[in-house]
Amino acid sequence: MQRACLSCEAPLSDRPSLNTRPIGKQRGNVMPDGQARRSPMRVTNRADKALGDVVPGVRRAIFFDAPEGAAQLSLGAAEIDPGKEIPVHRHRVGEGYVEEGFFVIDGDGEVRVGDQVSPLRAGSFCVMSPAEGFHSIRNTGTKTLRFVMCFAGTGVQMERKP
Repeated sequence: MQRACLSCEAPLSDRPSLNTRPIGKQRGNVMPDGQARRSPMRVTNRADKALGDVVPGVRRAIFFDAPEGAAQLSLGAAEIDPGKEIPVHRHRVGEGYVEEGFFVIDGDGEVRVGDQVSPLRAGSFCVMSPAEGFHSIRNTGTKTLRFVMCFAGTGVQMERKP
């Protein structure tokens, strides 16, 4: 039985590698060319970084991105106070746009894409696709809405709808 990619169903042998940089034979933590090899795992704690204000009542921080060694994704956390919302926006990397996914840790809210509104609660997963679509997230509850977000790229910028 041939294994297939879970997302595109292509045979794994036909699917290009996501990490195409050859690393050669490794010797401890140093590559043959003398460059230090980054650890394949990076761990941090939410308490290690303060969330910064986006708009009044909305805070966020990116914990992993290119400066922290991420090559293909960004990972962060956000909080929205009761009755507040992240304005309508999308996520840009260079000349293109990237998808956002998030997981609600605590609180209640709603996500809006165009005319479609979906409720959010602790345990909700959400993916914003297509990447170029504008969306907003609003806290409809009585306590802070907290979620972890992930972007399919590094150096992601929030682009507000004009």
